[in-house]
Amino acid sequence: MSKKVQTPKFGPLSGMKVVFSAIEIAGPFSAQMFAEWGAEVIWIEHSAYPDTIRVQPNYPELSRRNLHALSLNVFSEEGREVFLKLIEDADVFIEASKGPAFAKRGITDELLWEKNKKLVIGHLSGFGQYGTDEYTHLAAYNTIAQAFSGYLMQNGDVDQPMPAFPYTADYMAGFAVTSSVLAAVYNAQKTGIGESIDVAMYEVMLRVGQYYMMDYLNGGEMCPRMIKGKDPLYAGCGLYKCSDGYIVFEVVGGNQVKEIFNLLGISEYIGTEEIPEGTQLISRKMSVAQLFEDKLDEYFEALPIEEALALLANYKIAGAKVLDVHELQSNPQYIARDSFTQWESMEGKKVTGPNVMPKFKNNPGKIWRAKPSYGMDTKGILNELGYSEENINQLAKNKIINIG
Repeated sequence: MSKKVQTPKFGPLSGMKVVFSAIEIAGPFSAQMFAEWGAEVIWIEHSAYPDTIRVQPNYPELSRRNLHALSLNVFSEEGREVFLKLIEDADVFIEASKGPAFAKRGITDELLWEKNKKLVIGHLSGFGQYGTDEYTHLAAYNTIAQAFSGYLMQNGDVDQPMPAFPYTADYMAGFAVTSSVLAAVYNAQKTGIGESIDVAMYEVMLRVGQYYMMDYLNGGEMCPRMIKGKDPLYAGCGLYKCSDGYIVFEVVGGNQVKEIFNLLGISEYIGTEEIPEGTQLISRKMSVAQLFEDKLDEYFEALPIEEALALLANYKIAGAKVLDVHELQSNPQYIARDSFTQWESMEGKKVTGPNVMPKFKNNPGKIWRAKPSYGMDTKGILNELGYSEENINQLAKNKIINIG
């Protein structure tokens, strides 16, 4: 039988088949990376309703490009049969749900491995596949994962905690799924035995928030939150206002500390007991820290951004302008690296968005297809699985599939 669903050959994952059942951001973000790196990726949406992300006006054109769209009720008896056939030759299955939702409905890891012993299964949920009943079956979104992990409490201003946006926990969880799945695929190729991966969003954010948390776990001292965008532990690091906007910089290193103190007219503090020669960073516990910050604020607020960045570069201090979104497309670095690109939607509309990342030198990823419409590839996928037109029409009549 001729192949009905075709993915062009490109990228480091050419030849890999990925099936995913997930909505909104986290799970699909992982699948999107696989699709942009050359894998054939089949997106399962419920036959009774499309992915809720479709109501968004522009984001779906980015997050669902390069995918094949299958509308299927996986949890119905007939739909399960279709699904099990679909994963017989798949390398990866990714699902995002409330805890062990698939297992509760009879689609266990063991059942999937009966059909495909090399299958790598990525489970993504807010609180994991097991634990206490109080949490395991709860829904979770970006802010819930941040709050439960301790990450949110570490962010925001000194006066109030604040979640990191946009949807940081979703994207971090997506990266965790992608990296762990690839590790498991590598092992499955060597051993012939698949893997089941349990990614809990809160544990991802627990790991992301590990830097300062380690001080508390091993000494009882919790880092305070930022003060007006500045590093909570070290002076001379963070956000500073210039006469025409904002910059960030990090005064790190013995030479940089010495030279910036000279610039600010407080060089007498260098070489003292508190700040000996070669001091790499100015701790906020030092008595001079607040004076240092006050001098920095006063000095840079009088300078335009361009002059401030030139001065920092002269002292080899890392710094950057805080760019508005409208400045990104005209930035020479973005242009040189094609960080933005354009493609055409299924309706023929020009869409602008971030390009494929990262950049593979020998096997680059690419955008080859726009976001498919709801159920667009259902017939083709089922044809490939051996279903006749009569079978497909009956499944559609029984509302097991939606053919768009």
